[in-house]
Amino acid sequence: MVGVLYVHLYNDEPVTGGLRVALFFTVSGFLITHILWTAKERGESINIMNFYIRRALRLFPALAVLVLVGALLDVDGLRSEAFWHLFQMSNVRFTMLEEFKPWVVSHLWSLNVLEQFYLIWPLVILLLPLPLIYPLTISLTVALCFVQANADHLGIGGWAKNMVFSGAPCAFGAFAYLLQGHEPTRVVVLTRWSLASSAAVLFSPLFMWEDFGQSLSYRFLCMPALSIVVVGAFNGYRGPLGWALGSPAAQFVSRISYGVFVYHLLIWWVVGTAVPSLYTRGFLPFLIVTVLTMLTATASWYLIERPIARFKSRFPTAPLPGPKDELHFAVRSAGLPPTRDPA
Repeated sequence: MVGVLYVHLYNDEPVTGGLRVALFFTVSGFLITHILWTAKERGESINIMNFYIRRALRLFPALAVLVLVGALLDVDGLRSEAFWHLFQMSNVRFTMLEEFKPWVVSHLWSLNVLEQFYLIWPLVILLLPLPLIYPLTISLTVALCFVQANADHLGIGGWAKNMVFSGAPCAFGAFAYLLQGHEPTRVVVLTRWSLASSAAVLFSPLFMWEDFGQSLSYRFLCMPALSIVVVGAFNGYRGPLGWALGSPAAQFVSRISYGVFVYHLLIWWVVGTAVPSLYTRGFLPFLIVTVLTMLTATASWYLIERPIARFKSRFPTAPLPGPKDELHFAVRSAGLPPTRDPA
């Protein structure tokens, strides 16, 4: 969230290129695999339709508010384009037009890539045996990286390469979850040396040649580096970092972060319309728009998103395990023979 606001409102040429988007994709691929893999590993039936309903209940309300308000005000011609952006096809539309228009929804392309990954990935986990998911995941990652690196030779334009085929970090995040389930691998990944190495990769554009942070090689190196950071967060950091990430303030920001992401360009348009001098990148627009967007996202969370998200409890992805199921799952995970009496 901070990265998106910084790039859109303060500096549109960051040294680290697409790092913020790669982190968003990696986290999302990791978590969706965790949810579905855990259910399947327990031998539970996965209700794919409920999964899609739960995603819609979480993501659609804020998106609908953005598109509705933007269409009513016809911001940059959004009214005639509303269908594409309401139904998660912004990236496809931008590729067709070869421009970000309407610009007030230009940021939705990354959300669309993720949601399109979400349409496919649950079916993969549902339909394939668990051992086959490993090679398929790494094959998907390699294939997407290959397309990005060789798009020109494959006849794929720059817009399609960036707007449609940029989901490799989603697949790598999924693969990272599978790998961290292997105890020896997780032990190595969680060492301080691994985290330090990841930080060195992520911040390497500060010390490398100009434009290295915009290169494909940097983007590909970021995937394993970010995966190590995500695995560490998933297992829990200690010390000041763990306290900061687990603090009430961080928890609150995490709840409203999606709304901040969705609304920030619309808020900027409103601010810029009222005060044209703020319709430019800089510290003051960054500060004012960030504060107003967080206030808007807070109101959206409490008044719209959270009340609707409560309906998710009516659509479980898998049956809730009882004490007996929990015990048997723990026993199987530990590699021990199942007990006859869970008591």
